[in-house]
Amino acid sequence: MKFSIKNNVLNEALKNLNRVVPTRTTLPVLSSVLFSSDGEKLSLRSTNLEVSLEYVLSAEIIEPINIAIPISKIFSITSALKNETLSFSISDNEKIEIKTDFGRYKIVGLSPENFPDAVEIEAEEKTNFSTEDLESFINYTINSTSTEDLKPSLQGICLSTDETKTEFVATDGHRLSKITTKQNNQTAKKIIIPTKFFKILNPFLNSNEQIDLILGENHAQVFLKGIKISTRLIKDAYPDYEKVIPKNNDKEVLVSTKKLIDSLKRVSVFSNKKTKQTNFLFSENKIEIKAEDVEASTSAAEKVECNYIGEESVVAFNAEYLKEMLEKTETQKTKIIFKNNHSAVLILPEEQNQHQKISLLMPIRIS
Repeated sequence: MKFSIKNNVLNEALKNLNRVVPTRTTLPVLSSVLFSSDGEKLSLRSTNLEVSLEYVLSAEIIEPINIAIPISKIFSITSALKNETLSFSISDNEKIEIKTDFGRYKIVGLSPENFPDAVEIEAEEKTNFSTEDLESFINYTINSTSTEDLKPSLQGICLSTDETKTEFVATDGHRLSKITTKQNNQTAKKIIIPTKFFKILNPFLNSNEQIDLILGENHAQVFLKGIKISTRLIKDAYPDYEKVIPKNNDKEVLVSTKKLIDSLKRVSVFSNKKTKQTNFLFSENKIEIKAEDVEASTSAAEKVECNYIGEESVVAFNAEYLKEMLEKTETQKTKIIFKNNHSAVLILPEEQNQHQKISLLMPIRIS
């Protein structure tokens, strides 16, 4: 087996393939990248059994290729080399020799027999987005996904479609983010796509073009820029999120998004390091923001102007969660709509565009 390829092309692919390779695994072959050839094209694929990433690269294929190469070794080599041609020679017992104009490097590969098969989606449906919109949908929702293994359904973004709209929803039980866009779809569908898939996809969405999200019974897939990203779907039931979005919150605050974020950044420095609790005292046309770390004997307080007419109320938030939601509104002013200090609070942009945004945050109980 022989081929040659430019180092900068190979190294860029390996850098992204390495993001999929699991850091710990009981299957040694998953720590490798599968190299295979099809005519004059070289295919590189990595997987963690949930998400897989495949590159198709131009290379000089001298003899057909099919071998798994440990990514730690090959990526260390390509990262240390400049833009030169690498010539690979692979023996029948998986011994690999890599030559450049001035050097020679020997490593050992693995048999490709145990490498997981590529995903093939049958009976597929396609949902089309611009890369700009898809990136916006991901960024709005992804921070609200859960990292707890005990709640697998919350470790992904729920994609819900009907004939007229598409929704992206994420929640971890403490916060929820939903973005809705008008879109003509063939059928109604509700699936859960793992967060890992979107984290791998997101860096590739930096150009303005159209992309198809291909949906199957058990998998989802995208093709973009000579790459294919595939994932298993999470098959658990997703919570009925519409039931938890409050419809009768009666207190509304309108505030400068930037001023509130800036104040929150300063005051939250003095909050409890674990809870990030920051108290908001809402009174006529102002918010007093307070934080205290009793153990460190530190505290801070600031006032921010706002539009609010109503009874004086105190609501406590996790400062990091609130700051993330404020940043995602992407409008000059933000609406904070609440009922009391223990019910879900809505965080909305002052004006909605073609993508309707709703964020929900549960307050921290004030003892």
